[in-house]
Amino acid sequence: MNRPRRSEHTREALIIAGIEQLSEHGYHGTGIKQILDEVNVPKGSFYNFFASKEAFVAEVIGHYSRDLLNQLSEFMTGEGKTLTPIEQLRTIYRYSLKQYASHEFKKSCLVGSIATEISAESEMCRIELEAAMKQWLIFFSAIFEQAQIQQLVRDDISPTDMAAVYWAAWEGALIKMKMSADTQPVKKIMELMIETLLKK
Repeated sequence: MNRPRRSEHTREALIIAGIEQLSEHGYHGTGIKQILDEVNVPKGSFYNFFASKEAFVAEVIGHYSRDLLNQLSEFMTGEGKTLTPIEQLRTIYRYSLKQYASHEFKKSCLVGSIATEISAESEMCRIELEAAMKQWLIFFSAIFEQAQIQQLVRDDISPTDMAAVYWAAWEGALIKMKMSADTQPVKKIMELMIETLLKK
């Protein structure tokens, strides 16, 4: 009865290590060996859990996305519950920037990084990336819908389109952040987005 639990623990450890390595080094810069070494698992064991590196990365994307959505949902029902929708957006992006800065800008959004590398090469990963994006846009659309109800943002653009523009600006700003190793350009872009492009 203990063996399945150990196997599941190993699988989870591999996925977590995959998130760490892929977030920092990307798809092509991450080898199976470095993930196995981090978890201290023999190479042969990897293929007991995943059919290929591609299948592994697809699962990592799904795990990363679900974990992020869970964190965001906990924030919205916890400390973010009493904030206005605009304050919620600011808190979320500022917290993310602190996390990236704490890792010396070596890591960024895993989904954005993987999408720029292999979405055109791997249908399996592209499907997971698209699913993650859809779920995140649903989350942010709900925030913009509340912002419109409270008359905090313009109402001539749908919440869905607002979320899409906002997310595109965020991912683009993260690329600039990695190049400059500085959060200030990102803050400027996100504040321009909130205060200028989306302002009522």
